[in-house]
Amino acid sequence: MVFAALGLLFDLSRGFYVGPIVGCVIALIIFYMGEKIILVFARARYVTDDELLINQVKNFCTHVGVSEAKVYWSNVYVNNFYYAHSQWGKPTLIIGKNVYKSLSRTELNSLIYASLLKIKNNEAKHRTIATLIFFMLYSPLFALKSFFKGELASRVLDTFLYPAYFLKSKIYEKADVVMEFDQKVGKHLGLRKDYLSAIFKIHQMLSVRELSVGGLLINDLIHVKNQTDDVLGGILIEKVSVDQRVKALK
Repeated sequence: MVFAALGLLFDLSRGFYVGPIVGCVIALIIFYMGEKIILVFARARYVTDDELLINQVKNFCTHVGVSEAKVYWSNVYVNNFYYAHSQWGKPTLIIGKNVYKSLSRTELNSLIYASLLKIKNNEAKHRTIATLIFFMLYSPLFALKSFFKGELASRVLDTFLYPAYFLKSKIYEKADVVMEFDQKVGKHLGLRKDYLSAIFKIHQMLSVRELSVGGLLINDLIHVKNQTDDVLGGILIEKVSVDQRVKALK
């Protein structure tokens, strides 16, 4: 509908037909290579320097019953652990370098296992597709941000992102769903305490580039959000508190 409206805006004779065709092509690209788009914005680099990590991911993939996941580093979004998957793409894990350095091996394993569960139940696909659609809809805003480079103008334009954050929080931050998933991870022998510790540690880290283009893309492909100094976001966007999750897991 959006692309049909844009088509009509720019060409009243044929735009109604051309717009949806363009929209379908973009949708096919998202379905086919959605995780690759995420990797580009995260500036991810394939993991080649930790054989133990790669083997652990393979073992968990076999245990969970998903196809082999690819593992990447991110030196840009360093304070969280991300997962992505597209309809016809490869399951993808992106590990922020600060997370890798700060978490113990068992805590990291708990996040790997939890991410593969998200991939197994197709939630990773749904989140990846949804976040790319939001990115498409808000791309004019990012074009404006690149044109108006002043700090005040950038802050004003950032406020227009909050409807997207608000809607996605309503989809992905439902307390009962979050708690139910936490309990599912906790049922795996030996991971309950490590998962609890991992989400607590990540939450204590500060958000990085939250309102950037890449931030809009990947900030919902995570298990817990980082701390943020964004007062407006804290007021408008309801989140499941980490204290609630920790209490439930205990």
